Amino acid sequence: MDCMELLQQMPDESVSMILTDPPYGISYQNNFTNRKHRMLEGDDGIDYEKFAGQSYRVLKENAHAYFFTRFDCYPYHYECLVQAGFSVKNCMVVEKGTVGGIGDLSGSYANNAEWIIFCQKGRRAFNHTTLLQNRKKEGSRFQTGREPSKKYKTRFNSCWFGAEYPKATYNSTWQKRNGIYHPTVKNVEFLSWLVQISSNPQEIIFDGFMGTGSTALAAVLTGREYLGAEINREYYEISQRRIEEVKLLEREGN
Repeated sequence: MDCMELLQQMPDESVSMILTDPPYGISYQNNFTNRKHRMLEGDDGIDYEKFAGQSYRVLKENAHAYFFTRFDCYPYHYECLVQAGFSVKNCMVVEKGTVGGIGDLSGSYANNAEWIIFCQKGRRAFNHTTLLQNRKKEGSRFQTGREPSKKYKTRFNSCWFGAEYPKATYNSTWQKRNGIYHPTVKNVEFLSWLVQISSNPQEIIFDGFMGTGSTALAAVLTGREYLGAEINREYYEISQRRIEEVKLLEREGN
């Protein structure tokens, strides 16, 4: 179903985290593959101001929200989210699994990163995770008067580049190998890092634009619940298949 239809049916403060990639109105197509992606449904744009307001309403107090964006959409998206009541804390920049080929290929820089607006409703501290070890030895002091360093990072950079971080998206080889052809499919490992940093097990993660289900998979793999919508029937069916495959593997593992 359509995301806005679902949001209107949801009670106030019914989800614990939002992690979503709304359409930007850019009619994305990949220029580096023989298999052209179909235009995404809804990619002529959504009522972002209304979407931001509804997102704020359904999110619980003292919770985190992540909204994927683009450099040229960022100012408008930022303004809508602030007007809705969110406190925008950072714009994360995360390395893609492949270089994007949109726009002027001979007169602009290649897009090798995803932008994500990180927001809070109220204030929620980050979870202490075991995702990434500190480079300094545990117990070291960065400077006089500071607490000694922990074994694992408790505060992450806003730019995630390099081998120690998961990529934001999959490359075309992964898509071909898995038979999933979606122009903006996100890396489940990357999403699972955000889920672990910003939510607790059994909490509900919301994605109003589920695509092929990467956010749902990240929730399942980290012991969270998920709720979302996808307007494209083919992508919805792919997401259901992926979810069932992961759940089956988990059952077999137990």
